Amino acid sequence: MLYHVQRGDSLSSIAKKFNTTSNTILQANVVCNPDFIFVGQPLIIPDPNTNLPKAGGLPYYILLPGDTLNCLSRQFNVSLQTLVAANQIHDTNLIYSGDELLIVQDIADPEEFYQSWKRIGDINCDLITPLEEYGIFYLGSFQWQALGQKYVPYPIDLLSHPCETVRFYAAISLGRLAYGLRAKEELRYVARNDPSSAVAEIAALALRRINLVEVQGNRLHVMTNPNRLLTQPDLASPSTTISQGIRIIVLRWNIPSPTSEEGPRGGIQIYDQVMVVNTGQVGFMPRLGFNEITFI
Repeated sequence: MLYHVQRGDSLSSIAKKFNTTSNTILQANVVCNPDFIFVGQPLIIPDPNTNLPKAGGLPYYILLPGDTLNCLSRQFNVSLQTLVAANQIHDTNLIYSGDELLIVQDIADPEEFYQSWKRIGDINCDLITPLEEYGIFYLGSFQWQALGQKYVPYPIDLLSHPCETVRFYAAISLGRLAYGLRAKEELRYVARNDPSSAVAEIAALALRRINLVEVQGNRLHVMTNPNRLLTQPDLASPSTTISQGIRIIVLRWNIPSPTSEEGPRGGIQIYDQVMVVNTGQVGFMPRLGFNEITFI
């Protein structure tokens, strides 16, 4: 089940309430310091008969008081060097509660990565399967973010590739990177001139996200597809449709279905707890496809 921490709770009191152990709850959730849990924080209370992925992170993680990079590298089974490099952290002692960290397992070689996108688009554009699109391009968009500002010219160049899929995810990648005057200029041009309405639309949304991040920080995300905002992490719970282009903030990433609902392509259904900026609504947004978020 999903439990929201109440005033006066401790990890041990929650464990006692649900006839489990503190260690069992820690194994089911990303918690660096068991002495720091917060009112409203969602925690998975695992059923001994189910095997759920750990709740709280991927592809991003929101820093909490008591977190350290060393702890998070262990929690996500990622090297400290990769965690630091993917987030362009210059001083490992200067991390702040509320910051959003990108979590990737490794960082690609930028030239090889660029050439692989280009080559696949050149040879197999019309034959790219949904699984390849997910594994190469959707996940790859986070790799471009991890590579950082220095390599912005690569996805900018891919915006002019003949393959629509390559252009589409190049725009998404720039929206995740959220940096640079040239990126904004190129996205603005694509939004106005690309022959594909889908690419033009995603370029406009990526541009919107860059403009928002420059003013309000990288916690701001923009919906790329309409999706439901559910009152509970349960596909049958009441919901509101959140439209494309709406601004959201993620409060907690990667919450597995407490009832082990199956996702759209198998596996456990995953949710993210989000707040809609304009209305203040808070709820749970289901991931679609191969566990894909519907915002940049």
